[in-house]
Formats: sequence, C-alpha cells, structure tokens
Amino acid sequence: MISARSDNNLRYHVYHMINLFYPQIRYLEEEEEGDVDIEVQVKEGKLCIRFFGAEHISDYKPRDLQDLRRRLYRLLEEKTGKALPWGTLIGVRPSKIVRELLESGKGLEEIQAILQAEHFTRPEKVALAHEVALKETKLLEKVQVENSCDIYIGMPFCPSRCLYCSFTSNVYTGNRFKDRYLSLMLREMEAIRRFLDEQGMSVNNVYFGGGTPTAVSDDEFETVMAAIHENFLQGRQVLEFTVEAGRVDSISREKLKSMKAHGTTRISINPQTMQNDTLRLIGRNHDAQKVREIFRLAREEGFDNINMDLILGLPGETPEDLEETLKAVQELSPESLTVHGLALKRASRLYEDFILEKRYPLPSQEEMNRMYRRADETARAMGLLPYYMYRQKHMVGNHENVGYAKPGFENLYNVTMIEEVKTIIAIGADGITKKVKDGVITRQANFKGLPDYTERFEEMMRKKLEFLHA
Repeated sequence: MISARSDNNLRYHVYHMINLFYPQIRYLEEEEEGDVDIEVQVKEGKLCIRFFGAEHISDYKPRDLQDLRRRLYRLLEEKTGKALPWGTLIGVRPSKIVRELLESGKGLEEIQAILQAEHFTRPEKVALAHEVALKETKLLEKVQVENSCDIYIGMPFCPSRCLYCSFTSNVYTGNRFKDRYLSLMLREMEAIRRFLDEQGMSVNNVYFGGGTPTAVSDDEFETVMAAIHENFLQGRQVLEFTVEAGRVDSISREKLKSMKAHGTTRISINPQTMQNDTLRLIGRNHDAQKVREIFRLAREEGFDNINMDLILGLPGETPEDLEETLKAVQELSPESLTVHGLALKRASRLYEDFILEKRYPLPSQEEMNRMYRRADETARAMGLLPYYMYRQKHMVGNHENVGYAKPGFENLYNVTMIEEVKTIIAIGADGITKKVKDGVITRQANFKGLPDYTERFEEMMRKKLEFLHA
C-alpha cells in the first residue's frame, strides 16, 4: 500500500494520478502527522514533490493542475515501469475531447500532438478516439434533441451476483421486494408517459437494462414488456428498443418471443467470457455451450441485431484464453460487440479478492495491451467498427470500454447517453434522469435501494415530476 499526503486543494489530482499506478492508497489529511511515500505541496510559488525520499521542486503557475499531473505521472511511470495508454487522462469521455478539437478545426495529427503533449496519450488511443468521434458526429445527426427524450428502464434483479459487480443488483429468487417493486415500476412508467403526453415530447430510443431484465419469471417479464410497449412505443416513432437480456441463464424462448412481440429491435446476450472455469469463478450459472444455444435460439426467433459483451482482464485469464473466447464469438457473428476492461470497484467482491486478499494476480500491463489489440483486430475482422467509447476509474490496464458494430447496427442510445446531448428519463431503482437544456445538464436520481424505492415511492415521484416540469 502506498501512503500519500498533499495540500487539500491538490488532493483530487494527486490521488487519481497515484491510483493509475497503485490500486491501494492510504491518504493522510493535510495536517495529519506521519511519514508518507509521496507528498505534494505548493510552497512560495514552487511545486514540491517528495517522492520516495527524493525532493523534486519546480516552478508552479497558480492552478496549473495539468502540469502537476504530468510531473507526478512521469515520476510514477519511472518508478513502476508502466507506460499507460491514456497517460494522465482520467475522464470518462475521451471522444468528447476529440470531438471538441475537431469542431475547432483540428486534424488528426494536430489532435495527436495536443493529447501527447498535454496528457502523454499514445497515438493509437488518440486515433481510436478520433475514429469514434467521427462516427458519433454522424450518428448524432439522427438524434432529435428538442422536445425529445430517451427512456431508460432498470430492472435491479439478477439470477446471482457476479464477482465483479458493483451495481444496484439484487438476487431475484426469494426477494421480498420484487412484487411491490414491479408494480411500482409500472406506475412510474405510467406517470412518465402522462408527462410525455402533456408536454408533447417524442421518444427516440428506449433501453431496458439492469441488473438483468430477464431475471424475473416469464409472466412477469411479459407484463413489464407489455407496459413498456404501451407507454413508450405504441403510437410513437421510436428509432430503437434495446433489451439487455444479458445472462443466458435467465433467457427463455418465451422471453425472446415476448421481446419480439413488443417491438424489441436489439438485444444483448453477454457471455463476458467463453471460458467455463472463469464463468464459474465470477458467479455465472451457465457454461459457454449455453451461450451458443441461447444465441442460436435468438436467431431462430428472428433477432437480427444482437450484441455481445466481453470483459478483458477477468481473474486468471490470459491472452491465450481471450483468443479462444474471441474465436467462439467470431463463429456466432453478432452484429455488435462491446469490449469492457475489468474495473475493480470497491463495492465488488472482486476488489476484495484482487486487491485486499490478493487471491488472484492482476494481469500485467503488457498482457492487457495484447488483449485489447487482439479484441480490436478481431472485431474489425468481423466487420465491426468502433462507434462509442467510455472509460471508468480503477480499470485494470487503464484502457477503455468500446462498442463495435456493423455499419447501420450502432446503438444510438449508447451514443446519446455517453455524450450527454439530450434528455434521458430513467425509470426504476438507482435510475438517474439527466435533463439537457440549452447545453446545461441537471440530474435527478431515483432512490437506489429497494427498501427506499418501494417505501418512499410517492415522495420520489413528486420530486421527480417537479424536476421534469422545472
């Protein structure tokens, strides 16, 4: 564990630079006594970095935080031997930075030079962000922004809790809140539908995610799907309706038929890996063969727009394991592929296993680099091109999450959500509604936990509708 201390106004930047290289940090308060490995202060116009016993002093322009990041990053890079692909960038939307530079008239070479100089970002990552930014710009031409919204519905249940999960997700079987939750979620849909009708607002895209939407029974799922169709699709010119079916241990032919009957245009079937040992380890109740069976069942039911999710860096997996997974996915030939990097969130059991108890070794930086290269090469060999991307904190290898799709099969909701260009109304526990007006983004969160959502529903809806009407 690394120990650190800094001036309070520098803490955010110092912490995140150190955290890129070291997953565990004991951070002392500014006035707290004690020896530390890294200390960062500004004294008399000088930036003073005490780094593992050595003093590094340089001129400091007031609030030149990017220079601070660069100097600390270089010391950490030299100390650890790690050269991270995005350099000092910690924001979640690198393509947004590139889009802004494109809009200012900059070309790819200029953008690469800027991001290399300011953030030490590798050229291949800038090129990826540039490719995504160009694609997003084209896709956003289809998006209606004025007096329009997208709809997100969240199902906070899963068949079991995965080892890496940090989301609001509850095991479905035996859950004492599920019946009341489902009935209240239907009421929330109706309230939002009335608001849309009163305001004359259109709906572009609908996304049903989770948790796992298909975790409930076939009959319950049909009830929810019928409600989504009635409230948000029927009589509206919706561009796309995605159901993140997700886990194959919860998908049945009856649920696929229900999705098809209620206007679903895109589904996700998410193996995360095709390695059976890893699937058991992370808490999945299926094997790779079940993924193949459900995928083919979805094709039989007429689904011609299927996404698959993969996670790189899962415990114990090697680049050779990934090759086998990529080969299996290539044989199934989905229309889109979303490649995630493992993020070690503190709320997940995997954080404890990886970081606190050290049950599994972290993949090396070079192994993660190889995995990302092979995933990108395979996606492109399948005719899938990158169209959206985002980053998370605590990602193993400091890479990114990328959505690849065949031309014409890109998911517009993903783009509008990541780029925050239009209002998204979220329904269900832990949903966050984002209102975009005149370029200003405001947020209103639903209650996160099932007890609050089910017991304080009236209070939540009153505040939510007040927010939407404001």
